[in-house]
Amino acid sequence: MGVSSSKKKGKKGSAPASFDVSKACQKSEKLYDELMKESAKLIHREEDDEFDTITAEYVITARISPSATKERLIPGATSISDWVPVAQLCLKRHIDDPNFDASVRECEKVKTAVSFYCREISYFASLGASIFKSVPRNAIEYSAEPVDSFYKFVYEDVIEGKKVKQNSMTKAEARTILQLEEGCNDSGEIKRSYRKMTFSLHPDRFVGESRSEEEIKQASDDFAKVKEAYDVLNSGVRSNNENNGKSLSWYESLGGRSRTDFSGPLNLLPLEKAKEDFIQQDYKAAVCGLNPETVMTFVTRNQASIR
Repeated sequence: MGVSSSKKKGKKGSAPASFDVSKACQKSEKLYDELMKESAKLIHREEDDEFDTITAEYVITARISPSATKERLIPGATSISDWVPVAQLCLKRHIDDPNFDASVRECEKVKTAVSFYCREISYFASLGASIFKSVPRNAIEYSAEPVDSFYKFVYEDVIEGKKVKQNSMTKAEARTILQLEEGCNDSGEIKRSYRKMTFSLHPDRFVGESRSEEEIKQASDDFAKVKEAYDVLNSGVRSNNENNGKSLSWYESLGGRSRTDFSGPLNLLPLEKAKEDFIQQDYKAAVCGLNPETVMTFVTRNQASIR
């Protein structure tokens, strides 16, 4: 059955016991370890043995909702206006469960589990980045993504720095490189300047010319900077819902069209409804926090992108 805490029957008229989120997080992390150990044992069983359960892991990200950003001024909230990975979720269910959808977007069990554990996830988020403490829990949105997809499309790019070196370039610097006016946000003008500069700096234009190794390296570096400047201005944190909400933020755009398993924001259930559904489901789930350094990498990147 789903993970739940039994209701304590107090004296008639007595106030319900307060929720100890720290203790709940410790309990969930312990269960998470147990579920993953059980999963590891299944993997190492004999090949002829049949599997009757499967355990899946997801990365949970959080951000302040765009509407909350508009309605109230919270110092530092821009650093979490794009998605920030804050926790991991594991689900153990029967392999033939007809109610489990492989697509995170359509999976009710993922949504129910995140709804059930929203207080723990919010607490883990605040441990990773203190700014989450300043934001009301009902102003935070959550998304989910299979852990394999996260590590393939997000972790390697951002944490390992293979493509996106934490976007150390600010928007002001990017506009200078693209020879744009201060504060320019016109997508058409940005694209025209980008195309013009990449055309003039593209390595293919200098084939056959007599150039020193230093000149070739400088041209290559300039070409790379122009591309990075365009990425910073074109894929930065969005403070509004362009094109009726169809535009992608920087975090969502990582991996391009190949990244299809990211789903957010999730439409969470009311807590009492989530508890009821969670208890009735024939599966187990738990959450644990991510390394604070990982969390802060994204918070810092978001803050830098709006300069």
